Amino acid sequence: MKNKVEKNRSFSITDVKQSPMTIFETAKATNSGVYIYNRKKVAGVMLSAEQYEMLIKKKIVDRGQEVKITELNQEIRQKIAFGSLMSAKNLDEHLVSLGFITRKIEVDDYSEMMNELNETGKIEYQLQKKEDRTNILAEVIGEQSNQSHLSDKIILKKIHLRVD
Repeated sequence: MKNKVEKNRSFSITDVKQSPMTIFETAKATNSGVYIYNRKKVAGVMLSAEQYEMLIKKKIVDRGQEVKITELNQEIRQKIAFGSLMSAKNLDEHLVSLGFITRKIEVDDYSEMMNELNETGKIEYQLQKKEDRTNILAEVIGEQSNQSHLSDKIILKKIHLRVD
């Protein structure tokens, strides 16, 4: 049985009945789940307790990120109207109030932000990292307005949030 365990990551129901601890050890040693077959069909997967707990923690973290992104999306929609004309200063202030890192270079200097918008069609903001160390980015999609005599006016199309 020992040779078979070291070579395989899949076992039969009979193997489980004969030596379940060996299969748990294999899962731990290979750092992956071990497939259990019943009559050539997958019946399940065995994991070590540590692997299972890590999966549960990851699921909780992932769910937390989804909730965080949903809440951020709602807050953004309350503060910023898509399809509207907005100054770079107002956009920056709104996003900073939600926890994003400012894009201004100096006091009221948004030239780099406008250059990025003109070159790429978007401005990327990064959310300040919290205790969970997730990296959330906001892609502000839009274009510089040519209808205004001020050079810092943006026509906002949408804001897309993503975890990086």
